[in-house]
Amino acid sequence: MTRYALCVSQKGAISLIMAGSLFMLAGAATVAVDLGSVFLAKRQLQGIADAAALAAAGGGRTAAEQLVGQSPIGGVSVSSFESGSYTADLTIPVTQRFVPGGGDGAAARVEVQRRTPLFFARLLVGRDGVDLKARATAARRDATAFSLGTGLASLSGGLPNMLLSNLAGTELNLSVMDSQGLASLNLDLLGVADALRLRTGRNDDAYGALFDRDIPVSDIIAAMADSAGSSQSAAILAMMAGRIAGRSLKLSDIIDLGPVRGASSANGQPNILLDAFSMLRMILSPPSGTSVPMDLRLNVPGLASTRLMLVMGEGQARSPMLTITSERDVVLRTAQTRIYLESSVASALAGIATVRIPLYVELAAAEARLSAIDCTRGSASEGVKLAVTPSIGSAALGEIDVSALTNFSTPANPRPAILAQTLLGTRITGYANVALGGTQAQTVHFTPSEINAQQVKRVSTQDLTQGLAASLASRVQVQVSLLGITVGNSPLSPAIGLLLGTTAPLIDGVLNAVTSTLGVQLGTADVRVHQLRCGMATVVA
Repeated sequence: MTRYALCVSQKGAISLIMAGSLFMLAGAATVAVDLGSVFLAKRQLQGIADAAALAAAGGGRTAAEQLVGQSPIGGVSVSSFESGSYTADLTIPVTQRFVPGGGDGAAARVEVQRRTPLFFARLLVGRDGVDLKARATAARRDATAFSLGTGLASLSGGLPNMLLSNLAGTELNLSVMDSQGLASLNLDLLGVADALRLRTGRNDDAYGALFDRDIPVSDIIAAMADSAGSSQSAAILAMMAGRIAGRSLKLSDIIDLGPVRGASSANGQPNILLDAFSMLRMILSPPSGTSVPMDLRLNVPGLASTRLMLVMGEGQARSPMLTITSERDVVLRTAQTRIYLESSVASALAGIATVRIPLYVELAAAEARLSAIDCTRGSASEGVKLAVTPSIGSAALGEIDVSALTNFSTPANPRPAILAQTLLGTRITGYANVALGGTQAQTVHFTPSEINAQQVKRVSTQDLTQGLAASLASRVQVQVSLLGITVGNSPLSPAIGLLLGTTAPLIDGVLNAVTSTLGVQLGTADVRVHQLRCGMATVVA
C-alpha cells in the first residue's frame, strides 16, 4: 500500500515538473519571438520616421503622410507633426536645437506609430499587441556657391598663371584651360577640411582646432585635390601641391568659421561652397601685416612696353577673407591691393618717340555676403541674393615712389608725371585723379535661370560710363613747359590728350584682367553664383 502510494506521488511530481517546464518554454518563446518581433518592428518604424521627417522638411505634413502611406509596412500613421527651425550649434543642448513654429519652417519633427501584434506573450500579458512610436527630426539645407571677382571670361592669357605663380613663389605653368577649370570647380570647404583631417591624421579635431594649427600649404592644396574627385582640375591641384614646399598656414587667419568652429562633422552644418581658384587665391595670399610685391613685364599689342607692379596685402588689422556669421551667412572678401602700371605708346608727334602713361590704383577690400536663398518655386524672390560692397579706393594718372608701394601705412601721394620730353627741352606733364567711393552694400538677385546661365553681375560704386584709364584720360590736365617755363595753348596739349584717349582702352584691358584675376575690381565688384541646391534635407535627431 505504501509502495503504491509512493509511486503515485512520484508520477505527480513529474507532471508538475513538466508543467513548469512548459511554462518556462512559453516564456522563452515569448522572449525569443515576441521581443524579437517588437525590436524589429521598432527598427522598421524608426526608418519610416526618418524618411517621413526628410519628406516633411521639404514638403510639410502632407509629404510625410504620403510617404508613410506608400510604405510596404502596414498600420503606420503619423501621430504628430511639428514644423520649425533647427540650429546646428554644439553649445546648445540637443533637445533644444529644434524650435517648433520658429524660423522659416526649414525643419520638421515627425512622430509615427504602429500597433505590433503579440504571439506567445498574449498568454502572459493578456493583450494581442503593443503600440510603438518613433520620432525623427530633419532639417532642410539650401546651398549655393558664389565667387567674388572671378569671371571665366576674364581668365585669359597667361596672367592668372603669372599671378598665382608669384603668390606661390614658384612657376606653376598653368594654361588658360587650367585656370578656367579651377574657376569652375566648386569645392565644399568642410569637405576639404575632412580631407585635410584624414591627410594630417587629425581625425578627432573639431574644425576650429584644425584651422588653428600650422599646416603646410602643400597639404591644404592636396586636400583640395582629394575632395575634387578624379577631375582634371584635381590633377592640377595635386601638381601644385607638389611644387609648393616650405610654407605653412593657419587657416583661421584667412577663414573665420564662427559657429561652425566647434563642429567635428559636416552633418547639419551649412554648405560652404567656393570655386577652387578663389580658394587658392585665399590660401596663397600674404599673411597679416605682410605684402607680396610683383614686378611683371607684359607684352600688350598696341603698347610699346608695359610694366606691372602689384602689391597684395593688408595693414596690421586684417579681416578674414571668408567669414561664417551666427546666422550662417557666408561672407567673401578680397585683399587690399596696390597697382602701378607704367605703359608707353609710340608717338607720331614731332620730336616725341614715345609717350609714357603711369597709372596708380589703390583698392580696399571688396565684399560679397550671402544674404538669402529662396527655393520657393515661381516666387519673385526665388534664387540667391548677395549683398555686395564694391572695392573703394582711388586711381591716378601720376607719379609715385615705387619703393614705398609695399608700405600700406604710408600714402602713395601721386603727383604730376612726366609723360614725354624732347631733346630741345620741352617737357609734357599730366595729372588726373578719380575717387572710387561708395561703402553701402547693394543687393544683387540671381534668378535660377541666371544661375544656370552662369551670368556675371557687376556692382559699381559710381557711374563710370568708361573704363578707369579712359576716365582718367578724359580728366587729365596736360601741361607743356619749355626750359621750365609753362607754355600756354601749346598744340602738344590736345595732341597728347587725344593719344591718351586712344590708348586708354588697351590699358583698361590690362587693368581689368589683373583685377578680375585677383578678385579686386576698379570701383566695381563682379559676382557670380555658380550653383543653387535646394531642399537637401538631413536627419539631425
